[in-house]
Amino acid sequence: MRVLARRSSWALLAVVVATFLAVGSVHPSPPSEAARIAYLDGVIKCPVCADVSIAQSDAQQAANLRATVASLVHDGRSDAQVEQFVVARFGTAELLRPSDPVLWILPVAAGGAAALALSVVLVRRRAGSRHDAPDPEDAAWGAVGSVAVPLAAVPLADQRNLYVRTAWHDRP
Repeated sequence: MRVLARRSSWALLAVVVATFLAVGSVHPSPPSEAARIAYLDGVIKCPVCADVSIAQSDAQQAANLRATVASLVHDGRSDAQVEQFVVARFGTAELLRPSDPVLWILPVAAGGAAALALSVVLVRRRAGSRHDAPDPEDAAWGAVGSVAVPLAAVPLADQRNLYVRTAWHDRP
């Protein structure tokens, strides 16, 4: 039964990996100019607003910057070039997405650490439950006081009393 469970686990893992590889190998078509403009309008901050993109702002400077972004995209500039233009003109605070790689890596690292901690806890709990099971050889032995004696040497009535005494009265 255990071998079957291991094989099915490996088969499931192989299917998941194959699915991820198949999905990851598909290359989407490049976005249209309108989609690129909408993306850039969403990640560029309004110069006169507080933490609002130029797509959400009704300010005149935001409208001017939206027109500038659209003209740069129509001229064939890449998203990175448009972002560099905005940063050169207004500063690094004008992009609404973090530019520091630590801000991107930190949540992924925290999630990985949490998954690792959870797996360690589950493995230890599973290993602990295996050791808590009574040993079949110890089932024929009982404890009288602090001395282990074979249960066959103790009369049946005393065995019942021994069980009750050790189960209920000797608990810490």
